[in-house]
Amino acid sequence: MHIQDDLLLNSYCSLYKSATEEVRIWGWPLQSSGLLTAEFSSRSLIILSGRVTEWSDGKVNYSIRKANKTWMLQKWSASVVQLDPNTWILEYKWAGAARISRIVSALIEFLKFRLSREVRRMKQEFWLLPSHGNRHYEFKEDTFKIPT
Repeated sequence: MHIQDDLLLNSYCSLYKSATEEVRIWGWPLQSSGLLTAEFSSRSLIILSGRVTEWSDGKVNYSIRKANKTWMLQKWSASVVQLDPNTWILEYKWAGAARISRIVSALIEFLKFRLSREVRRMKQEFWLLPSHGNRHYEFKEDTFKIPT
């Protein structure tokens, strides 16, 4: 059981979690309010008990959602919500896009690190090159001697 998810005080329990999806139940025994967000993936919500008042995407109008109602919080959206006392919600979230974006971010950071290291190495070699003179030698018969 975890407490405080996103910007909304609640307690939740993961019922099922895999690399690409998660099902969890969450809520709070007292009245609670805060910001409910969806980032990389949509969230499907079913109110098991209680009531939720939602102000979606910064609008003045609100929706009241009661027990046994389902709604979707679309990706990249946010809603201010107020949960009545003893409101519990079942949530399904597909997390594949979030994991892919983290992997891509990590890959980009790694490539930036490698590229900056290679550029730094090339700069050092560029500035060291003139101090060592000409590295290309001409071999002539009279300068090339075989050890005896």
